[in-house]
Amino acid sequence: MIQVMVDFDRCDANGTCAALMPDVFQIKADGQLELLNAEIDDSREGELEEVILCCPVGAIAHS
Repeated sequence: MIQVMVDFDRCDANGTCAALMPDVFQIKADGQLELLNAEIDDSREGELEEVILCCPVGAIAHS
């Protein structure tokens, strides 16, 4: 399993991650990002790498 990490201090909740992986990231009604799944299957590493590259503020990482 891959651990998904979000630096909420850096996050500007622009929604790119939620658009690319809506089952993992969601923008709440108050405009803040919510991490729905802190672990994803190894087979989704490519998807997560795309999200990491597309995050304009570099708030997403994995381990």
